Amino acid sequence: MKMNKRGFTLIELLAVIVILAIIALIATPLILNVIDEARLGAAKNSAYGYASAVENYLAFEQLNPESTVDLDGSFTETNVAIKGTRPTDVSLTLSKGAIVGGYMIIDKYYIEFDNDGKVSTATKTDVTAIE
Repeated sequence: MKMNKRGFTLIELLAVIVILAIIALIATPLILNVIDEARLGAAKNSAYGYASAVENYLAFEQLNPESTVDLDGSFTETNVAIKGTRPTDVSLTLSKGAIVGGYMIIDKYYIEFDNDGKVSTATKTDVTAIE
């Protein structure tokens, strides 16, 4: 009687498992970097959104004759109405109601603004604001 060989040997199965493990080891850091970059991008977008909300808030306050908001100096409030993630710490430098520097901490990312009110640096940090 002739036996038909069907299936895989143990060696063949182990070889496939080893190859899949190597692929997983190579792919995991790449995937984690993509996730970190996406979180950094989201934090930058939140920072731009908050900066825009601050400038809109200041422009609205200029229309109010009883407002005591200082359009030059620093802005440190974290309660400006926005959709999205709020910063845990803010220190923005203002000139005539426009952002000309400063920083924010959003989701453990330290985000700095340059003289034009644009994000100049954004780095991950383990520091959060103490409340």
